[in-house]
Amino acid sequence: MKYEEITINHLLGENNIFSEKFSALEKNAKFDNLKQEIKRKEKIFQWQKIQDEISENCTKLLNVPLKTILEKAWEKYEEVSQYLDMEKYGDENTFLIPLVEHTVVSEHHPKIEVNLGEMHLATIDFDVHLELILKGVVLKIGQGKIQGVNAGKCKSKASLSCEEVLLFEDESREFEF
Repeated sequence: MKYEEITINHLLGENNIFSEKFSALEKNAKFDNLKQEIKRKEKIFQWQKIQDEISENCTKLLNVPLKTILEKAWEKYEEVSQYLDMEKYGDENTFLIPLVEHTVVSEHHPKIEVNLGEMHLATIDFDVHLELILKGVVLKIGQGKIQGVNAGKCKSKASLSCEEVLLFEDESREFEF
């Protein structure tokens, strides 16, 4: 798979984790309260439809490109950041920068706001933890930015929790980009 196409969803297995684990979440007090509140306020709403909507939005929240996460981390490395200096290196030069084996740790805390019309009912909190072990990465840098990855392998450890209920935890096979 191309480096630019990989997202957090890919690292979490590209399946609908949220809907598979929804029964565990329904035991959570916040979800139970939300379900009761919706039933009390709007009798015509079916909980399954709301559950499906939350699940769909969870998938959208996790559609964050791996490229974005890695490039933000790499730009902080001194051996990379120096080549991003347009005054020093200009915009006509392109550099291939090999990186030693390294790990990038990234935390994300997306949220879904649940509203009924104008009324706010709940905020559903998620926690994503990524640990990306990278080997043989060669960055292509030019015009003051990282333009791509010419080589590299990645192995990930990823977890996803919703309201402190673990939905997914796994370690990936090594993949190339």
